[in-house]
Amino acid sequence: MILEGLKGYRGYPGGFKAYAKAFPTVELSWWHRVGDKRTISRLKALAPAGFRFSVFGHKHFSFQPSGEERRTLRRFLRRFGLFGEKKGAVRIAVPQGVTPTQLVHWLDLLEEVLKEMGPVPLAFQAEEALHPLLRERGYALVNRTGGPFLYLVDPEEVPKEGAGYLYRSPTPSQAVPSALHSRAEVDPNGSTPEG
Repeated sequence: MILEGLKGYRGYPGGFKAYAKAFPTVELSWWHRVGDKRTISRLKALAPAGFRFSVFGHKHFSFQPSGEERRTLRRFLRRFGLFGEKKGAVRIAVPQGVTPTQLVHWLDLLEEVLKEMGPVPLAFQAEEALHPLLRERGYALVNRTGGPFLYLVDPEEVPKEGAGYLYRSPTPSQAVPSALHSRAEVDPNGSTPEG
């Protein structure tokens, strides 16, 4: 089964509570900054059983194996882990210009971190030249079939079969995407601030 939702819930009429009644999943942007612990806790508490949170990130990944990159990956994945049984998947955008050799070394580092942290469903958005390497390592590719799961973002076509996630850009009536980095994004009553 493919769970369908929006890229973000911010500004959704009725706030996150209404969003979670209308959709079974959401993709949160952690591009600039990982989610705040209190906000993650509130969202998780407000989401019904079976709801899944996916995240997209992260501009601070350097794609260079280093101690700093290890710390960045750990922090990102630990924070994602706070969603517990409501975790969806992580979409990672690999910037243009990353070479296959560079990506091999970065994936080695990522896999060392995943051994410590536990498995995380990862989908990569990368240049075509990197696809064979990512497939060989067993990762899902955004908007491509044939991986361990589907991760679709504003797809032109939706496969008739498969399991995974599909996220669409919000329409004007569904407002703008969420950036889930502010403690103020969800108040205790489950609504998002106007603005």
